[in-house]
This record gives sequence, C-alpha cells and structure tokens, in this order.
Amino acid sequence: MMNKQLAFCTGGVSLALCLLALGGASMPVSAANANVAISQQSRTVTGVVTDIKGEPLLGVNVIVKGTTNGTITDLDGKFSLEVEPNSILVVSYIGYVSPQIPVTGNSVKVTLKEDTQNLDEVVVVGYGTQQKKDITGSVAVIDTKELLASSGSSATQQLQGKAAGVYIGQSGSPGSPSMVRIRGINTVNDNGPLYVIDGVSTRNQDLSSLNPNDIESMQVLKDASSAAIYGAQAANGVILITTKKGTRSGQPKLTYDGYIGMQKTGKRYDVLNSMDRLNLEWQAKKNQYALLGSDAKPSHVQFGTGDQPSIPNYMTQAGANGSTSIDPSDYSYPGNTYAPFSDTDWWDEVDRVAMIQNHQIGLAGGNEKGQYNLSANYFKQDGTVIESYYQRYQVRANTTFNVRDWLRVGENMTYAFTKDNGLNASGAESSAYSWTYRASPYVPVYDIAGNFAGSKFAGTGNFNNPVANAVRAKDNYYSNSRIFGNLWAEADLWKGLTFRTNFGLDYTNQYYYRMSKKAPEFSEDMGQNNFEEYSRYNFRWVWTNTLTYNATFNDVHKVTVLLGTEAIRDGLGRNMTGRRYNYLFEDNTNTWVLNMGENNNQRIAESNYAGEFALFGLFGRADYTFADKYLATVIVRRDGVSRFSESNRYGVFPSVSLGWRLSQENFMENTKDWLDDLKLRVGYGQTGNSEMPRTSNFAYEYDTAPTKTDYDMTGANNATYTGYRLGKYGNEDTKWEATEMYNVGVDATFLNGKFGANFEWYHKKTTDMLIAAQYSALAGEAGKPYINFGDMKNSGWDFNFNYRDNKGDWSWDVSLNLSHYKNEVVKISEADDASMWGYGTRLSGAVSRTTKGHAISEFYGYQVDGFYDDVNEVKALPPLGKTISSDEDAKAWVGKFKFADTDGDGQLTSEDRTFIGSPHPDLIAGLNASLTWKNWDFTMFWYSTIGNDLFNNTKYFTDFWLFEGNRSTTIRDYSWVAGADNSKAKLPVLDYGDTYSGTNANSYYVENASFLRLKNVVLGYTLPKSALSKVGIQNLRLYVQAENLLTITGYSGLDPEYTNANVGGGNGSDLQRGIDMGGWPTTMRFLFGVNFAF
Repeated sequence: MMNKQLAFCTGGVSLALCLLALGGASMPVSAANANVAISQQSRTVTGVVTDIKGEPLLGVNVIVKGTTNGTITDLDGKFSLEVEPNSILVVSYIGYVSPQIPVTGNSVKVTLKEDTQNLDEVVVVGYGTQQKKDITGSVAVIDTKELLASSGSSATQQLQGKAAGVYIGQSGSPGSPSMVRIRGINTVNDNGPLYVIDGVSTRNQDLSSLNPNDIESMQVLKDASSAAIYGAQAANGVILITTKKGTRSGQPKLTYDGYIGMQKTGKRYDVLNSMDRLNLEWQAKKNQYALLGSDAKPSHVQFGTGDQPSIPNYMTQAGANGSTSIDPSDYSYPGNTYAPFSDTDWWDEVDRVAMIQNHQIGLAGGNEKGQYNLSANYFKQDGTVIESYYQRYQVRANTTFNVRDWLRVGENMTYAFTKDNGLNASGAESSAYSWTYRASPYVPVYDIAGNFAGSKFAGTGNFNNPVANAVRAKDNYYSNSRIFGNLWAEADLWKGLTFRTNFGLDYTNQYYYRMSKKAPEFSEDMGQNNFEEYSRYNFRWVWTNTLTYNATFNDVHKVTVLLGTEAIRDGLGRNMTGRRYNYLFEDNTNTWVLNMGENNNQRIAESNYAGEFALFGLFGRADYTFADKYLATVIVRRDGVSRFSESNRYGVFPSVSLGWRLSQENFMENTKDWLDDLKLRVGYGQTGNSEMPRTSNFAYEYDTAPTKTDYDMTGANNATYTGYRLGKYGNEDTKWEATEMYNVGVDATFLNGKFGANFEWYHKKTTDMLIAAQYSALAGEAGKPYINFGDMKNSGWDFNFNYRDNKGDWSWDVSLNLSHYKNEVVKISEADDASMWGYGTRLSGAVSRTTKGHAISEFYGYQVDGFYDDVNEVKALPPLGKTISSDEDAKAWVGKFKFADTDGDGQLTSEDRTFIGSPHPDLIAGLNASLTWKNWDFTMFWYSTIGNDLFNNTKYFTDFWLFEGNRSTTIRDYSWVAGADNSKAKLPVLDYGDTYSGTNANSYYVENASFLRLKNVVLGYTLPKSALSKVGIQNLRLYVQAENLLTITGYSGLDPEYTNANVGGGNGSDLQRGIDMGGWPTTMRFLFGVNFAF
C-alpha cells in the first residue's frame, strides 16, 4: 500500500494531496497515541480559577500534564476533570502565569497572576507561531486593547503610534484609507505593506472592510529576517492579523461592544471677514498703482471706483459698480440674479458637528469537537462636511471542527458592504474645506430668491459654491462589497508532524453612480450635466500548503521545520464605465439611467481588464533553540511572478537571524534578582518587490484606437478598416526590485517584568528599483516600459520602553515607543542630477524633487532671502527672469521677495533652486499610559512627530494676489510696508499685480510641522463581576472617550498630521509626500461606549 502511495505522489499530484495520501496509513496510529486512557482508579477533581482580585475567569485551560485530558472553566470560573492519582494540573490563560498544581485532594482553588514578562507568549509569525522568547527577527506585537482604545473605520487608523517604526498617515474624511509605511520608504513605486489576514495575503491597502473589533492579534514583521518567508511581496514589511476564534467553554458567550458620539473639526483656516477682505484689496490696488507711478483710483466691478469701496445694495452678474439704488425686480434665474453684500463664513456653512457610531454583536462558544465565533457589525460615520457619510455593514463567521484527534477543518469568512458619499482622502484645491478660502466672503450662500449664489457675480473669481456642491451630490451613490476569507484543513501525520492546507479568497466589487449637475451660479459652468455609472470587480485567490515538524531532543534541542508552497492569482476582473450628458430632469433620481441621456459624441462607453497576474512560491523555515539560550532561524523562499519574462521571472529570497539569551548563561547568575531576560539578536535577509502599474511589463502591448488606427487599406479614399498600433513598449530584461536588510536588536525585562525595553538598529537597501524608462518624444505615443535602474536606502532605529506595576487596588502601565529613519536615494539614472518630480497645485513647476543623495520627495525651490528694500538691491540682483535697466524699472520690485543667489553667479535663474525642506520626521513617538483603581480605568495616548516639514500649498490662494477669494490674516498683518520697521514682515508688499512672489515654489511655503497631539483619553468603569454573575452577566463596562483634544504645533495649516497628498495611493504616491494642497483635517471626537458580555 505504501508503495502505491509513493507512486501516486511521484505522478505529479500536488503536495497537498501527496502528503494527505502518505499520512493516511499512519493516521490511526497517531490518533491512538494521542488518546490517553483514564484508568479505573481515576477520580473527579473540581476547582475554581480566579484572578488576584478574586474575580472568576472564564475559558481558562486546565490540562493534566503530559496528556490531552483537559477542560475549560465556565462562567463562574469552575471546572470538573477526571484525573489519575498523582496527576499535575497545568492551568493556562492568555496574559497570566501558568502554574502547575499537584492533585492532592478532590478540589483545588487556583489564583492566576498576570504574566508581566510574557516570555512564553505565543506570537504569530510567517505561516506559523513562535514563543516570544525564541523570536530572533524584528516582530512588533500590537496590544489589541490599545488598538481598540481609539475609534475609526479601520485598524490601520488605530495602529498609529502603537508600534515603533510604523508610520501612519490618515485623513479626517469618513471611511478614508490610511497610508502605512514600515521603516521608511523603499521605492518610488508602491510602499504599502503586505497584509496577511488569517493566513490569506492581500495587497489591498484599504482595511476599512475589516472590523477592528474582530481582531484577536496583530503583528508587524519589520525586518527581512522575519518577512523573507513572504518573499516577493514582503519588501515593504508584513502586517499579520489574526481574527477571533471560538472557545471550548461549552457555554456560548454573547458580547456587545458599541459606542456613539459626536465629531467636529478643530482648527480652521484663518481668513478675513468681508470688509477686511475688501479693504485689503483696495489697499493692494493703491499700492499697485503707486508702484507703477499711476494716480489711478482702485476700482472693482461691484464696488465702484474711488479711495474707498462703495457697498451696493445688491451685487449683480454684470457688476453693481457701487450703486445703492439697484432694482432687483427683473430678477430671473439663472441669467439675471441679485444678492446682497454679505459676510459669509464658508467654513460654518459647509461644516457641521457629525455623529459617529459603532455597534458590534458577537457570539462565541464551542467544545472539544468544534468552536465557533460569529459577529455582526454596523459602523456609521457622518462626515463633518454636510451631506457626507460612510457606512459599513459586516458579518463574519469563524468555525473550527475537530473531526478526529488528528484532523481539524475550519473556515473564516467575512462579508462587508460599505456605502459612502463625499469620501475624499486626497489633499486637493477642490476639497470641500479648500473651497472655504477660495470662495469670496461677500457672496452669500443663496441669492435673494433662495437659489444658490456664486462666482457668476462679476469680480468674485471662479469659485464653486461648496454648499451647492454638497447638496447637489447628496444622492450620488458609492458602494463597495468585499468577501474575504479562507477554508482550511490540518492533519497530524506523525508525532510532531502537521500538514495544513489553506485556500483563501478576496473578492471585491466597486459600484457607483453619480450625477454631475449643472451649476448655473458658477462662472465657468459648461451649462450641461452628465450621469456616470461604473462597476468594477476583482478576484484574488491564495492557496497555501505547509508541512510543519516540531520536536525537542534531550530537553535542550528544540527544532521547528516548515516547508510550503503558495500559489496566487490576482487581477481576475474587469471594469466598465458609462456616461451620458444633458439629462432633462437631473434632480429626479428615477431618471438616472444611461439611456435617458443624450446619445452624442461626448458619451463614454468603455471597459478594461483589471490586469491579471500570477505568483508561485516555494518556501522553508527552520527554527532551532539550544538550551533555551542560543537561537537561530533560517528562511529561504523562491518566487516566480508573471509580471516578468521567463528568463527573469524567478527570484530567491534568503534570510538568517541569530539570538543569544545572555540572561540564561551561568555568568549572569548574579543578575537573576533584577534581570529577568536579556537577549541579543542579529539578522540579515533579502526580500523582493514586483509592484508596479504594468502587469506584463515584459510584453509589447498592441491596441486599437478607432480615432487613430483606422486605415485606408485600398487607397481608394472611400473606406477605412480598423487596425492596431503599439500601445506600450515591453522590456524583457526587467526583474525584481530587491531589498536587503540588516537588523541588530536587544530585548530586556527587569524586576519581574515591571520594566521592559527593546532597541533595534537597521539598514536596508533597495536595488534594481523599477523606474519608467526616459524615452524621447521620437518614441511616439506608446507607453513606456519599466526598467531596473535605481537604488534607495534607509537606516534607522526603533526603541520601546514599558513600565507596569501595581500596589493594592492600583495598577499602572506606561509604554513609550520612539523611531527614527533616514531615507536616501542612491541613484535613479546614470546621470547624477537625474530627478523625479512631485507637483502641487497652481504653482509653476515642481514642488518636490527626488534625486541622488537626498531623501525621496524633498521640497525644492527658491530660498527667500528677505525683501528688496530699495532699488539698489533690485539692480544688484534682478528678480527671476527680469532685466532691470533703470531705477524706474526697479521701483516696481521694491518690497517683493528676494530669492537667494545660491550658485553665486550674480543672477537669479532656475539653477538657483535648492532643497528647502523635508517631509520626513527626525523622530516619531507614541506614549500610552493607563491607570486602574478598583473597577475604574483611565487611559491616555499621545502621538508626536518632530523635525518634519510640510509644503503649505494653500498659501498660494490665501497669502498672494494670484487668485480671487479670501485672504489670510497674515497677509493683512505681516506684509512689507515701505518706510516701516519690516523686521517682522513675512510677506511682500501688498501689490494687487504681484504675480511673482508666490508663483514659484519657495521657502515661504515650507513650514515646520512638528507636533504633539493628545490622541485619546478614556475613562471607564466596570461593574463588579460578583454582582453581575448573579444575573448571568460576565462583564459590563461603561466608558467615555475623547480624541484629538489638544494639539501643540507651529504649523499654520489645518492639520500637521498631513502626510501624502493621497494617503490611499499606491505607485508613485510618495513622490508627493508632504505637499499640503488642502484636505480634510483630523476631527475631535467625544464618545460614550459600552462593553458587555453575557
């Protein structure tokens, strides 16, 4: 029989079927060995397990040492177990020390103490688990209690500041995705980490479909020695998430966790009221004429001409010219409207106090034969912008069945449906809050007839009424559905040898429809509407098979060996877009279908493939521990991915890490009274990255374009035939981006776990970075391929410190994490000065530069070197691009910005641009402190970044005369004034015609964005369990919570936490790091919550 099984395996059947077949002959033997017969001399022992406060503990494992004979405590902490004489009970519970209790009678009472060292804590690592004391790589274990102490739509938002070396960027937009960067930036492409949820990997960076309450544990693999087992997907780090499972208590446990509260914006743009704004413009025009040597009077189409503006009784579309006797009786909409001069605070009009709520119901239970965990979640976050919201409905089922002692099967499936309106994670001049400074304050929201007013009134610019935008978009519909989960089976083939197969899927469907309505009050309205409908789906599957062997020899040699295969298919999907114009009844949603629009040449009807690709990998890991002192882990993975040609498709990613527990050495014996554990670690590894926009970069891609590829094949000039053209160039030589990393760490705990510290230093370098080829225009319109030509490196350190203790009814826990990274581009081309550029809005040229010898996306522009104080300074160094031939020419430039002549050639040119700031922080810090007294608990969390700059692009609109709209108090109070003390001046002379000072990127836009923020404060009270247990309630906790209460910063923009212009962006998004074009600020929140268990 065995020979037949071997022949079956060699016949090309998969590893999974092979191992199951081989295991079949021996499984009954394995099962028999696993069973422990209870002799006739056995007796029943009863007991109760409590914590040090005397509160009963549910779900504690009680097992007879050396056997599988065990049980679990019930709601009252009680258990009953049949044992043999002289047995020893091992009592274990997560987070507590596991005592061993000799059985001397028929009843026992066990008091568990909290495990402050957690050395035996089991930590999830790649495709398996390890005890914390045996880990040699860089693995950050996230405290899920700290994670859930913050509110938010996704776990990545709540991860901020909880792990050293993990940098989170986010937006206040409801349901917004987050930016996650682990230990710097590796590439100019996609820097998002790989997420592995219950063993299923995903590149989807939006975790808003995963309910944070369902998370049991979270680990971050930060270095290559721990992440290399994920090979080609792990260059940017790996985040492992394990969701909650069922229990073996036999008693179902029903839980409810929920909160409800309000959120509001804190800081707002510091802009002027209507009269200050108008008077400022008048002064700027006076100065302009004076600089030109003209005696003309300031003039405005609405406010007349003269030394002072004249306020009309109504503004008109043609211009009121300061008249106070305008008759509005001929009002007609939209061609002839009227509105009074107003003092509109556009922020107040578009902003609101908004509700946020989260409700989660869970049911968990089971016994030795099977366990289950079911949950349902509803999350609703109304946006602080009117009419905006985000909703999530989610259900999850996690079940495990012990079919036999040697065979286990299970599933974990999640379905999430989200719906939103107004979600805008990007920083842009078109965001709702950006319109609040781009709109003229003297224009009201509504005209005299109650219709929307706007920039149709002459002389008010080209702003969109932000209230009208929100109201008109309120019926637009955006939704996402996601099915994510896995089916698995696990079999014990022999003692210590386990086979596991896991098939996971990730199905997403995005669907929306929206009506872009007419905006007749807008000065640039095209006079037509359009309706668009869009649908996209994508399917990804992951099949993983592993064989794990665990053994301990002579009580000193502990070995774990894991072998596995993984197959991935992704991009199995399509998208379709349809759009038509000129709908007759745009406000009637019943007409929002494509066939009711005009079938003209503007219409869009298109579809695309999602971009299919495949990956297959073989991997292995060996963990070895000798005498609990000397540790080693070796990993090798070989991956092949379809993005590259066959000659470059495969890559090998090895790693090795070593550990030494010095505290276990004999020469450290005299430190036992104060040193609990001391471990040194060192690791080296290689990982890869194939993430780029092209899914088949090696291939030349051809396409048809009816407007460009129709050919006259006959030469008769009377008919055309559709042909094809080269759409994208290919590059068969493209290969992986490769990242190699060194990591050195030290871990220590002191005084029986009261103090803990961890310090790590790392260096990593990415080579063969994938960069779009720099083809000349002679190459035609075809898309460029990616080539391997770029190197980037990061070095830095992470530090963690923890102090926990208790005295009487008091207990406290303080944890601090600090991290620093330095990023540097080593090369991106053969030319040292080759650059990649990041752009802001409206400015002439780029804002950031990525080039050799500097960090990615450092700000680049002109250095402001004060002001031109007189004509001699203007003549000595003429303004950029200007020729000054006389004192009269120079007068117009007095009081303007003077840029530094950085190359010293005596003239200002584009060569004088220099690096003027960096968005990368010198230090990232998180401080979490908790205090409990009896049944009261208090927690606060502080978060800070130090040394990072932001490019405040919004000043283009508020601090210079480059755009109609509102102005800041800075331009009013700190502009240069002729003949005055200008030592505190920040801006040039008020000159309505100044199109020079703010047009180019310069150092005035760059601000220190260091900040310290009180992110979270929680006060809770847990009702006494002794009273609750009488009515069958296990736990009831009430709490109040406040978030983002206090921010200390010198940054003048909305939010110093601003990171990337598009926090949810992928490839290339880090090229716009720190360019604040206006966004959605982090909100203050006030919540009331309940945790209930029955």
